[in-house]
Amino acid sequence: MKWLEEKGVRLEKDEGVELELDGKNFLVKCTYLGFFEGKLLLCVDFASPTASEPVKRFMESYARIRGARYAVVEAGEDVWIYDVQRKEKSEDVDLREHSRIEVDPDSKDFRVAVAYYSLIHCQCGVDNEGNSVCGLPFER
Repeated sequence: MKWLEEKGVRLEKDEGVELELDGKNFLVKCTYLGFFEGKLLLCVDFASPTASEPVKRFMESYARIRGARYAVVEAGEDVWIYDVQRKEKSEDVDLREHSRIEVDPDSKDFRVAVAYYSLIHCQCGVDNEGNSVCGLPFER
C-alpha cells in the first residue's frame, strides 16, 4: 500500500457499513479506505493469489456502495485496480478526476456484497476476518 501513500492517498481502516437485506442486518467491510483531498477515492482489500476472484467481485460492489471510484485488491505481488465509474480494469488510480465522479450502487450490489463477504470471510480468524486457517493475509 506504500505506492498509494506515496501518491498522497491517506489510508484508514474500514469500520464497515451495515446493510439490511431481506430483513436481516449484515456488517460488511474491506481492509482500508483510501482518501485523497478529504474525499473517498478507493477501497482496498487483500486476497490469496489463488482465490482472488471472489474478493475482486466483492470489492466491485462494495466500492460502489461506499461511493468510491476504485476497488483495489492486492493478491501477493499482483495489484488489481478496478475503475468503478468506467466499469473496467485500470492500470493506476487517476487522482485528477476524483472529485467529478458519481458512483451509485444498484440493488444487485447490496446482494453481491453480502453474499461474497460471507464467502471470503470465514469463522477461523479473529473478528471473523479469516486469517488463521483459510490463508488470507494477517493484515485483514
